[in-house]
Parts: sequence; C-alpha cells; structure tokens
Amino acid sequence: MDVEELKKLIRDDYDVISASETISKVISMLGESKHERALLVEEDGEIIGVVREKDLVRGSLMTNPDETKIKKFAAKTGIVRLDELTPDKVARRFIEDSTPFVPIKLNGGFGVIHINDFLQKIKQEFENVEIGDVMNPEVITVKTYDGISKALATMRNHGISRVVVVDDENKVVGIITGKDIVDRVVSLGKDDRLGYLSMKEKEKTLSIVVESIMSRPVITVERNDTIAKAIGLMIENDISSLVVTRGSIPEGVVVKKDLLEYYLKTTIPKEYEVQIITKGVVLDDSEIEKLLDELNKFLRKFKSSLGKAHLFVYIKKLRLYYREIPLIHVMMRLRSDHGVFFVTGESWGVEFAVHATLNKLERQVIKDKELLLDKRMVQRLYEEVL
Repeated sequence: MDVEELKKLIRDDYDVISASETISKVISMLGESKHERALLVEEDGEIIGVVREKDLVRGSLMTNPDETKIKKFAAKTGIVRLDELTPDKVARRFIEDSTPFVPIKLNGGFGVIHINDFLQKIKQEFENVEIGDVMNPEVITVKTYDGISKALATMRNHGISRVVVVDDENKVVGIITGKDIVDRVVSLGKDDRLGYLSMKEKEKTLSIVVESIMSRPVITVERNDTIAKAIGLMIENDISSLVVTRGSIPEGVVVKKDLLEYYLKTTIPKEYEVQIITKGVVLDDSEIEKLLDELNKFLRKFKSSLGKAHLFVYIKKLRLYYREIPLIHVMMRLRSDHGVFFVTGESWGVEFAVHATLNKLERQVIKDKELLLDKRMVQRLYEEVL
C-alpha cells in the first residue's frame, strides 16, 4: 500500500468534545449516533487524546460518570501529520495507542483512519500467510463455572482484556471480555443512562458465573487458515479477536494487534527492531535508551537462532505501590523467522520488571533452541546410521 492509497482511507466522521465533558454526557452522545464515530478530546484548542469505548466502561465502573470529566479517562494518542503519512506510521499508532482509529492532522482540520479500513486494505498482502505464523500460542482460559471475579483477576494478571471459556474437556465454548462483564452484568450499555454503582453492588456481580454472560458461539479459525481470512472474519463480525482451534481444543488466539505487528515485521527491512509501548508510565530519553540497549543486546545474542526479529514490549503501571515504587506489568511478544514467543512478568519499577520478563523470554528462546538442536541431532544420527 502506497501513501496515495492510504490517503483515500482518511474519513471525516469524527466529533470533537471538550475535555471538561462528563462521562455520562459522552456516552449519551455515542448513543445518539447512528454509526460509530471517532471522538477526539480537545483542551485549550489542542487535541489531547481520544475516547475509546473501553475507557468509558472503565470510567463508569470506577467513578461517578455524572461527575467525572472525560479528560481523566481519555487515551493519549499520537497524531500523524498528512505530510508524514506512511503505512508503517499508521500501523505503529494503532499498536502503541490501542485505538480503533488514528487521528490525521490535515491542512485546517483533522481526519481519521479506522483500523478496519486499514486492515481491509492490507488484507490482500497476506493471502498466503497462515494464522499459525501470527497467533499467540498462549491461550488464557477460565472454566464455565468460574465466577466473574476469577475472569477479571485472570485478565488483570496477564494484562489482557479477554479470556477463552472452556468446559471440563478443555473444549472452547465461549469467550468473555471486560466489556461483556460491564454490558451484561452491570447493564452499562450505550443506550442506558449510566448510574453510579456502590462498591457493595459491584461486589454482588462478581459471584455470577462466566457461562451466564459469555459470548457464544465463538468464531474460530484453524492455524492453517490465512491472515486474509482472519481479517475478513473480524471485519464481518465486528470483533477484534479470533480463537484458533484444533478439534474444538484451543491452540492460540489472534487479535488485530497481532496482525499489525506482523505487518510491521514484514514491511520494515531490518534484521531486528524493538518497539516499546507504555501505559501509565512516562520514561525519559535516558531510561528508554537504557532499556533499548538491554533489549537490543538480547536480540543480538540470539541473532543466529531467531533470524529477522521484532520485539514488542508493552509496559503498564498497575495501581499497587511498595515504598512509592509502582508495580509494573510487562508483556513481551517476539516475532521472528523461527516462531513467535510470548511472556509476561511483573516487578516493582520499570527496570526490574523489564529485566525479569526478559529473563523469562530468554529461557523460552533457549528452550526452543535446544529443541531445534535436538531435532537436528536426531536427523544427523539417522543420516549417519542409515
């Protein structure tokens, strides 16, 4: 996709709202819309962020939506200027900001590129790429009889927004997201006037079993299906993830971010690259440089084993502190010529959290490398004996 084709994806279907608007007022505006529109948040004449539905959900649960200003839950996002517009910059913004649209600064105004339009445009480039090359092989599950409290704790512990629901035979029977819990338990849909829930009322909802609110049937794919098929299913069904199965047993999960990460890996002509994405954490240049040094050193160490590789590092600050040091959750996804590696970790402070998670990633890569060497040794023995 060239720049001119990319420019054709820019839409003007967005609204600008004041940072001082309340959450309930914004949800009311969304409910009145006949189709999904992007919401840009403005303060003092500058766009300071965007509004995502999940931010409204979170704000509605954590605060009184009739009093809380939208600024508190607006997602900070980068804005791409028209004269700097490239496909890889747009893909990076989708990945780093986790937004369904990217704001584009035009001459005299703004436009937006929606993620589904972008994926539809690049779909043809992946007609021959299998989902098995892209999916996350670590499937996080809960049982049908588990309570919502366990589902939420599982999401929090793994830094994810959805879990797969399985039965006692480990067969996929449903999927549940944070949004499902709010929409179907707390009844905070777009068309309803949000009310403030007391802590006691919130606690009552946590005993409800997952099976009663999970989404079903689950839209699934197989690992030898193509990325193009996955994109088509996501757009057609207005979903952001697919479960990869084999005989109803989950083998992996693929989300839109996975597809965009793979797109960057195949379009950027570098032997290896590191991308750091933060949430709730502000790193200065020296801290970023120190982290990049450690991460790049890791990639250089395993260059011969990994081949071309892209390492995506997601750093998120949690709401726990020890002697004023925040608990940091880190997720690393390494995409290489020899497979996808995925690990998560937590520790106090960014440096220790990244280091601990990188150690887990290294152990996983070494284990895979040893397996590869074992296979080669077996092959060599067969060749020598036979």
